[in-house]
Amino acid sequence: MKTLLNKISLITILAFIIGCSDTEKTIDEVFEGTTRGTVLKTIDEQTSLEFNVGGESLVTVAAEVIDQRGQDVDRIDVYMSFFDNQTNINDPINNSIPEELYTSVPASELDNSGEYPVFDFRFTGDEFNSFFGLTADDYTGGDRINVRLELVMNDGRVFTSTNVNNVVSGGAFYRSPFQYNVNFVCPADTPASGTWTIEMQDSYGDGWNGGELIVSIDGNETSYTMDDGTSKTINFDVPSSAGTISIVYASGSWDSEVTFQVFASNGNAIIEAGPNPPAGIELINYCNRNYQ
Repeated sequence: MKTLLNKISLITILAFIIGCSDTEKTIDEVFEGTTRGTVLKTIDEQTSLEFNVGGESLVTVAAEVIDQRGQDVDRIDVYMSFFDNQTNINDPINNSIPEELYTSVPASELDNSGEYPVFDFRFTGDEFNSFFGLTADDYTGGDRINVRLELVMNDGRVFTSTNVNNVVSGGAFYRSPFQYNVNFVCPADTPASGTWTIEMQDSYGDGWNGGELIVSIDGNETSYTMDDGTSKTINFDVPSSAGTISIVYASGSWDSEVTFQVFASNGNAIIEAGPNPPAGIELINYCNRNYQ
């Protein structure tokens, strides 16, 4: 019996070895002739995608070059375009500019001090203005810059936003979209001091059903809502010592019934929103200085 068991064990081991060899051979056949690519893995903590209107701006994009051998990359080409999103009857000129090659970064200029080479790209507001021939009067909050990267390989292949899959562009590991949207924002400034007014309305007449306005003055938050009825007026004071003010709407159950207006102490209408007011975002347009 022991001899029989030993023979069975030997046969099992041989079958396993042969099976593994066949499997490896199959995998080799599948990947034979496959050309592996290279990706850019965004480094979030070193990437800043906001352009401050009326202040100092420094936009940064940092990414690791995940290359199988580390020697396949020739260069990284950086393209930029500008989108003027504020064209209207009062501002009819569209200053949008199509994509242009901004710079090329050779592989020799990548930071090779870590496990993977690091691409570190940055530009200031003055550099942006000089490249596109714009001034601060040509853009405002809500406009956008698109930065698109092309990873050019030594063999001539090019990887960019148009030829990568979702796993690479938006996956948790790679986060490699090859393009980045830079939003124009205006820094908050000193608000007008005195009594501000919120006018609330509910079209159904049963209050805001959990919706509320969150007013933050120098980081100190106060929530305002309407528990019942069709309208309500609320006053709050902004001290002369206040450095910043923020107003955000928190969604309720029936936002389609909700409208409101916010007036600064200088009498200007700062916010007019609803029905379905935008929730969770800053409602004051800091580029419009009427809140001061």
